[in-house]
Amino acid sequence: MSNTFGSEMKNEFRAVNSESVAQQKKQLDWINNHLKGESFIPGKYFVHAEQENGNSGDGNIPLTILYGTHTGHSEDIAYRIFDVAEASGFEAKIFLMEEYSYSEVANAKNVLMILPTHGEGDPPVNSVDMLAYLRSDECPSLTDVNYAVLALGDKIYKSFCKAGVDFDEVMKERGANNILPIVKCDVDYEEDASNWITTVLQVVQEVNGGAGNEPMAGVTESSDSKDTSYSRKNPYFARVKRKVRLTGEDSLKDVYHVELDIADSGFTYEPGDNVGVFGNNPVELVKGILDYTGIDGQTEVALKEWSLPLETALRNRLEINILTSHILASYYELTNIEALGNLLADEKKLDAYLYGHDALDMLTDFPAKITASQLVSVLPELSPRLYSIASSQKVYPDEVHITVVAVRYRNRDRDRKGTCSTFLTDRIEEGSWIPVFIDRNLGFKMPEELDAPMIMVGAGTGVAPYRSFIQQRNGDHINGESWLFFGDQHKKSDFLYREDWEKFRQEGVLTELSLAFSRDQEQKVYVQHRMLEKSKELYNWLQKGAYLYVCGDKTHMARDVHETLKNIVAAEGGLEPEKAEDFLKELKKQKRYQIDVY
Repeated sequence: MSNTFGSEMKNEFRAVNSESVAQQKKQLDWINNHLKGESFIPGKYFVHAEQENGNSGDGNIPLTILYGTHTGHSEDIAYRIFDVAEASGFEAKIFLMEEYSYSEVANAKNVLMILPTHGEGDPPVNSVDMLAYLRSDECPSLTDVNYAVLALGDKIYKSFCKAGVDFDEVMKERGANNILPIVKCDVDYEEDASNWITTVLQVVQEVNGGAGNEPMAGVTESSDSKDTSYSRKNPYFARVKRKVRLTGEDSLKDVYHVELDIADSGFTYEPGDNVGVFGNNPVELVKGILDYTGIDGQTEVALKEWSLPLETALRNRLEINILTSHILASYYELTNIEALGNLLADEKKLDAYLYGHDALDMLTDFPAKITASQLVSVLPELSPRLYSIASSQKVYPDEVHITVVAVRYRNRDRDRKGTCSTFLTDRIEEGSWIPVFIDRNLGFKMPEELDAPMIMVGAGTGVAPYRSFIQQRNGDHINGESWLFFGDQHKKSDFLYREDWEKFRQEGVLTELSLAFSRDQEQKVYVQHRMLEKSKELYNWLQKGAYLYVCGDKTHMARDVHETLKNIVAAEGGLEPEKAEDFLKELKKQKRYQIDVY
């Protein structure tokens, strides 16, 4: 294969005449041009414990594997560790954190923790209580415990791997022995994770004297890491079957419903799951960077072992639309600009600068003469964006639907565009091909009791997964009660999927529908206000076993909804605020309060 990019990447994945030939060619081009992340090197971070808490020589080395999970990736790694440890003679035990008896951690001689970070630093819901326990006065000293942490994250977020860092720090504070410094994995985590498994088990053997264990078993790859099926590393090129604008002409938003053909992909998905989309960067931003730096866009650059024109790299392969502290730190290391160093040292100013700025802002604010290869070395690989699936495979077996709002704003006399959102709304058409994969969302699932009542709270595009929920129930002929709280700006122009909800309401599949359109009256009304108006009924639904879902904006909507729920529970249940919070925590433990925010 040639180490250059296929024409599909330059032509924004347009359709070709033969679908089967096009699919094969697109897949080969993608595999050929996929970039690998920096690998964790076995032994590079290898440390020996100062003291040896080894086995007495009687029996195998005990090992406790604890994990939190959101999408299932960390669960996969945890069970791979468990399999290798058992094959290597360890006395291994594995627990999802919320199912572990937290007080037992003080008696666990060797502990391995695997933690993903969701969004802006959020730990998985199923790990929150254990972190709280470790931070509380209930937790004793852990001086007899050896531990190591593997953290998963995404460098486009400021709080990269924060959940893993939080566990690492609290274990140190409790006196536990850190036998291997925390390893932070970016989105392409497979190679790093495999190497960590081998290395950390070797370290555990070392600090325990190695007695009673077999030679280290080999690490097998997970199914996600193999290109035998479509995945994040080997995405499927889906054809855009249909693209419809959902918002009216008077709306301040551009929201689209997009239907993707996945007929021969082999994909299976459940309501609540996400679809990952690989988009490309706005051409205006690419041109702006090339014009400012004066670098010829046809200059060949190397991305790992691949060679391609700089313009193509900026357009399709590199993250230029989002700034992170990692990008700024890499640029500072390259340029040593004092003003940039001062910015990086001031967390408050850094946070303010990162918001709403891009790579062109960095280059203009901190000018330096750089080459094409230096520019490429500073920028990370372009990440896919995740969208909640808005369809049920029960109803649409060969399709996946998504709901996309175009991100557009103006900052510093430049119009800004969201990378993947405007790729989907502006730069593709029906008949286009786009690379996608399915991303599981274990923390946002329909009730296991199929007919359990559901309360669904969503604002804007946060309503998307509920369309899949109700379609699923309709397809399965389930009669359970369901109640949707939906909010947006104007009923006339922003009532997303109006025909669907009204149809489901008439058919009785949707039992209750409470609407909040904030700009249709002088005083703004949001979903939490509608919840307060129905507080008694809402509380009664919770008392009879309802599952509660919240999807949408994290910064305002989700926080306000949670406070409203706490107030409703306190008022209707006659509880103090602390007890009302405990009530909601218990619902989360029972998986009856699930949140998917962004």
